[in-house]
Amino acid sequence: MAAIRNLSKTDIMAIVFIFSVSAVIAYVYFTRVDRPNLEPRIELHSQIIEGTAPPPYRYRILVPLIAEISTKAFSVVCSYKKAFLLSYAMYDLLAIFFILATLFLWLKNWFSKEQALIGVLFLAGTMPIALQNHYYQPWSLLETGLFSASLLAIYSKRYWMLAFLVMLASLNRETAIFIPLAFLLTSLDIKSILKTRMHIAWKPIILFFALLLEWAVIFWALRYFQGSAPYIHTIEELLEKNLAKRSLFHTFVNGSLFLGGFWVFIILGYRYAPKFIKQVALIIPFYLIVIAIWGVWYEVRLLMPLYPVLLPFGLSFVYRPKLKTNAV
Repeated sequence: MAAIRNLSKTDIMAIVFIFSVSAVIAYVYFTRVDRPNLEPRIELHSQIIEGTAPPPYRYRILVPLIAEISTKAFSVVCSYKKAFLLSYAMYDLLAIFFILATLFLWLKNWFSKEQALIGVLFLAGTMPIALQNHYYQPWSLLETGLFSASLLAIYSKRYWMLAFLVMLASLNRETAIFIPLAFLLTSLDIKSILKTRMHIAWKPIILFFALLLEWAVIFWALRYFQGSAPYIHTIEELLEKNLAKRSLFHTFVNGSLFLGGFWVFIILGYRYAPKFIKQVALIIPFYLIVIAIWGVWYEVRLLMPLYPVLLPFGLSFVYRPKLKTNAV
């Protein structure tokens, strides 16, 4: 993408710095999640590869397939378990780096390099709170990076790249449906259309339905070829679990620490944020509804895909006098 081709020497130095921070986070994640849970991780990974995992894990095939190929390659020189650990250690590093580097490129559209780097480093400092309360959810890391990259593609009008990212995101997790929705919300000025009944541009609507169709085809194809089975939890079971006192307490603590005091800046920064970010933010209510119904609330890693929306809001308040005047 243009954002990558136009990297300056300063950008490259910042990305090298981001890579070193990513390595620290990945190492902590590896030692606290990957290695202590090796046996159950191998079991669920193998079930996904064999098509016997319980839904929805059965349909999140992208990362397990890549990791399986890597594991088999490393198994030539070491045991399967060591190869498995090595494959996911490498994945953790690259996926976390992908998140932070993409966010840096994303923020540079409206903030200076220094401001963007500060935002990314703050995020890196709080990320460990999201990377807990699970033993095997590798798609959550890739999901966040793919959503940020998709927003970059939308903003720069790289629609073929966007279609490719939708394909990857759909093979990774069902929430890829929010990428076409983000495209629609940022391509149409819905408020102006409702107020003035201005002429509707049909090209964005056609592209939206094309992206939505792409997601739907992959969504249903996965269920057709992988087969169906009872979900690991029913909606009633999830609701009962989420409303338990202990769960509500952990939801409050994890949610508060997810971005800490930055939550205040996010709220105050809405009025100063670029128009494009405000348009993307319209997906938040829909996304939260999905999490409220099908998610475990205290697992705040589910909020990670909102990083490219929430972070610019907070930075818009902190740096409002210096926000690029041509930001849209």
